[in-house]
Amino acid sequence: MGCSKHAVLIAVIISAIALKDAGVQTAAAVDKASLPERKLVLQIVGPDGGLVAGANVGTGLNVFENSQGHPPQTIVMWLRGQKRWWPYSSDAQGQVLLKGPDAAYRNFYVSYPAQGWVGYRQVLEGSAGSRVTIRLEPACHVRGQVTSTGFENLGHPMARAIAFLHDSRDHLLMYFVSERGRYEFLLPAGRYELECLGEGPGGIETERRRMSLDIKPGQRVLDLGSVNLRSTRLAELYAKPAPPFEKITDWRSRNPGMIGLLRGSVVVLVFWGSWSQPCLRTMPQLIKLHDQYHEEGLVIIGVHDNSVTDLQQLETKLVEARSLYWERRDLPFPVALDSGQGRGATHEVYGVDQWPTTIVIDREGNVAGKFSPWGPLQKELPRLLGDG
Repeated sequence: MGCSKHAVLIAVIISAIALKDAGVQTAAAVDKASLPERKLVLQIVGPDGGLVAGANVGTGLNVFENSQGHPPQTIVMWLRGQKRWWPYSSDAQGQVLLKGPDAAYRNFYVSYPAQGWVGYRQVLEGSAGSRVTIRLEPACHVRGQVTSTGFENLGHPMARAIAFLHDSRDHLLMYFVSERGRYEFLLPAGRYELECLGEGPGGIETERRRMSLDIKPGQRVLDLGSVNLRSTRLAELYAKPAPPFEKITDWRSRNPGMIGLLRGSVVVLVFWGSWSQPCLRTMPQLIKLHDQYHEEGLVIIGVHDNSVTDLQQLETKLVEARSLYWERRDLPFPVALDSGQGRGATHEVYGVDQWPTTIVIDREGNVAGKFSPWGPLQKELPRLLGDG
């Protein structure tokens, strides 16, 4: 009888807890449902303040000129990581209504080709639920050329030029990719930062050159002339034997041996730092490539910069990385700890100045190029592994 009473009491308690939880969940759902949807209204006006219907509105502008399989002057816009063709257009009242996640955006580029007008607006935080006016003005035509005699002297003609345009807060606003070594942008008055580079075979790049732009109100043309970009250390190594590791203080997991001993395998050197979020976010893709191609002769080796001096420091930093970025997986490939000047002697030997940098060495032991693991490396590996 006592057991029966206890069972009844436990059942009552469980039912009460369940009802309480259900009530909390229902209340939370009601509270969430009662919250107003986040909205942001963009009001597009012309130089005279008149409403502009049919203006193209997005967060940035990407132009591919006969490059990467795109037709000439293809304009691509991005919102929420999705490629769209000019995702928004102002209505008859000159308005664009942004709802939900789109209302959180803070940078807007506007084009009205019928009049040659453009506009750009950085929206301050806390503006959601308000109305923001973007005034258009006649565009300033910014143009220039990119060359590299250094690449030409190495026998690596520049395949394409890439120009990145950043706003005054260093937000990437747009880029232009051209196989004719040029760039052009239609911009309103303001301050910008332009970064140019050239790209050759195997994804190798010239130096990156940045310059400040100051477009005055009413200015219609800004010709920046030609910029001659120097070759890089990696460009000098392209199609030549990969140099050995330099001043490696320790190895995590195992020592794979010198580069020369790995001939016959396709080697991917990943230069990275545990301080870099892009580096940490890249590792799952490299883990995936390791799982997919390790049996076919792929060897991935991480080269950590000299920001850590021993394995204990590295292990401490990787605890959080495994939980936040790697779905609790560990790195299945060895990691070398670099030391020496700059970011490390091996970094210097390969001319690495960006993180992460992924350099590929073919089965013959020669530098095959620099490929991002998010697409280009995936496409290149079957060809390189099939050569063996």
